[in-house]
Formats: sequence, C-alpha cells, structure tokens
Amino acid sequence: MSGTFRGILADHWNALEAVRPTSEERLRTSRLPVDTSTGQLLAAVDAHGARHILVPIENNQRVKRHLDGVNLRVDERALETSGIYSRYADISCLDHNLNAIFTDMCSDVILGVASNPKYALASTNKVLDRWRSLFASSNSLLRESQLTGLFAELWVLRELLRKSSSAVSKWTGPSGHRHDFTFGCNALEIKGSLATSGRRVRIHGLSQLDAPAEGNLYLRWIRLQSHPNGHSIGSLVEEILNLGDDAQSVAENLKILGYFLADADSYRNNRFQVTEDIWYHIDVNFPRLTERQLSDAGILTSAVDVSYSIDLPDPVIQGLPPSAVSTLLDSLMKEYNR
Repeated sequence: MSGTFRGILADHWNALEAVRPTSEERLRTSRLPVDTSTGQLLAAVDAHGARHILVPIENNQRVKRHLDGVNLRVDERALETSGIYSRYADISCLDHNLNAIFTDMCSDVILGVASNPKYALASTNKVLDRWRSLFASSNSLLRESQLTGLFAELWVLRELLRKSSSAVSKWTGPSGHRHDFTFGCNALEIKGSLATSGRRVRIHGLSQLDAPAEGNLYLRWIRLQSHPNGHSIGSLVEEILNLGDDAQSVAENLKILGYFLADADSYRNNRFQVTEDIWYHIDVNFPRLTERQLSDAGILTSAVDVSYSIDLPDPVIQGLPPSAVSTLLDSLMKEYNR
C-alpha cells in the first residue's frame, strides 16, 4: 500500500513542479486521494521547488514546529481557497537530494492518516517521530579511512539494487552481522583501500573470514583513488535511494555507520574512482585466522577484539576471473530469493 502512495505522491509533485509559484509565500497544491475529518491531504511545492505534504488539522489543534538539521521542516500553515479558510500541518523537505527518502516518509504519513482519519495529526506525529532522526546532522564527520570502507560497501549495494530494488535487505553488516552482505547461506565481505601499491587488508575478528555454515564466503576488494571527477558518497547515496524501495533502511544503516544524510554537503569534495576490483572465494587455501581453524587445531582461545592484517593473494592465481563475477552475482541473488 505504501508503494502505491509513493507513486501517487511522485506523480502529484512532478506535475506541480512544472509550474512553480512566483511568490515566496505561495504554494501550488493538489488534492491527494486521502480524506480526514477536516478535509483532504494536499501535495504541494513552493517557489524554490521544495516538496510539501499538508495534513489538515482541527481549529483547536496546534502543530509542533520543528526544523531538523537543514532538511526537514514541520510548521503550521493557513490556506484560503474559494473563501474557505483551512489550517494544516505543513511538512517539507528543504534538500532536493533527499526527495526519495522524503517521499517514503510522506507515504508513511498518508498510510497512517488513511488508517486513522479522525486522528490525522496524531498519526502524522507518530510517523515523524520514527523518521525525524534520519534527517538530523551528526556531531562529527567520518575520517577518510571510514569513508573508504563506506564507499566500497555503497558501490556494491548500488550494483545489487540495479538487479533488485529490495536488495538493501542483503546489506547486513551495519546491523551487527559478521559479514557485510548475506544471501541465504552465502555471504560477501567488502574491503576498500586507498593504497597505491600492495593489497593488504585489515581483518576484524576471528569470524569475519569464517564462511557461513553450509555456505560460501566471498571477499571483494576494491582499490580506490581520490579524484575530483570521481563519485562522492552523496551521489552514490542519492542513486541508491532512487534505485531502492526501502529508503528508511538505507538511511538507518548509514546512520549506524556514522553517515548522516544531512551531512552530504560536508563530504562533497571526498570523491573516489574505482581503479581495481577483485573477487576472492574464501576457501581452505585463502590466508586467514579463524575460530574454526584454531578449534580444529585443538587450540582454545578466549581472546576478544582480535584484529590482524593479511596480504591478499595474487588475483591472477587465486582471484575469480571477471567472466565469473557476473554469473556469481546472479547466482547469489537467486539463492537469496528462493
């Protein structure tokens, strides 16, 4: 149902954006097919092209005004049409780059109001409380080493979303899973590097290179190069939000990893190009240290927070050939969708 509302909202906003209002105080509006006890919800755009959704409120109700970061504004607005004076909760997105996630949030607003039309404002506030933190800013920015790892994961996520709009559910690393992506009983670990030579990676924990039970583990290593004409994190995120059907999960995962959507402009100069992209199958010949290996060797350990480095094998000898990668990705996706 929320997917239907998402399409309806997009159609209304696209039509309204064709002719923007000429005055700062004015909105162009259109009626959405959702009724409340005080009127219909409205889609709207302002003179700057910012998108709004207007929820009608009772005369004795007041809107909790908010400006969350620089992206989400919640205000109260009065409109007069054909001699009829109405008041609304006015929710708007001030950053055009976040239109995808704003659309998802507004779809939730519509769904909540449609389910409880007598309590439209209360339903709206509940939805805003769930989404508000995703529009906030962080107190600190990610370091370059953190951006490198995040960029590599997003590079892979974008590739998966091009195959399935629901692929964000495979991105399991942020939620605490030992592997970055999981596909049923198979898994994929991602490593990014800015090193100009060598292929050394840092492994975190004794289980990171342990394959799932009865499954396979693959390691994808991506060498990056800083370049002014490369992709920024923000441009990747925007594309991912537009490709996928679960913007909320994307934003929540990014927040867990320390990237806040409201900070996109702060990272605009951090741009990368992919110069090398190698896949490995983690088999018995791959260099690693795991709990299973230690256990099989009869070595008991209570060590925690173990990290170590490995030099990746020569990709010509142990890497997967490029011709096999596309087939492997398709196979992983099919395994997940069974």
